[in-house]
Amino acid sequence: MTDVFLVLGLAAIFLGIFILLVSAIGLFRFPDLYLRASAVGTSAGLGVACIVVGALMMDFTWMNLLKAFIAVLAQMLASAVGSMAIARSGYQNNSLPADVTWIDDLRMTRRDLHE
Repeated sequence: MTDVFLVLGLAAIFLGIFILLVSAIGLFRFPDLYLRASAVGTSAGLGVACIVVGALMMDFTWMNLLKAFIAVLAQMLASAVGSMAIARSGYQNNSLPADVTWIDDLRMTRRDLHE
């Protein structure tokens, strides 16, 4: 049974590494700040969570389960909030979106454009 958890843990770790690699490629391929922040925020949360869960599967104890739960929860919250804060600050500093973006819902929330 421990061999099964070892293989599943390694698979989860490699899946997390693959997800982070794809997001790193997205940093170079995506055209603007907003797409980059969205891709990295989403994949960083998921990729790191996969790596933590994989490490937990390889060395399971109840204490490690508690640590992994806290680490995954903190990573999911921090990556989502952080990436959206970066995108919002870029928008407030007039970082233009790519030409493929044609809907600008945040424009209606800007006070400096309505005064």
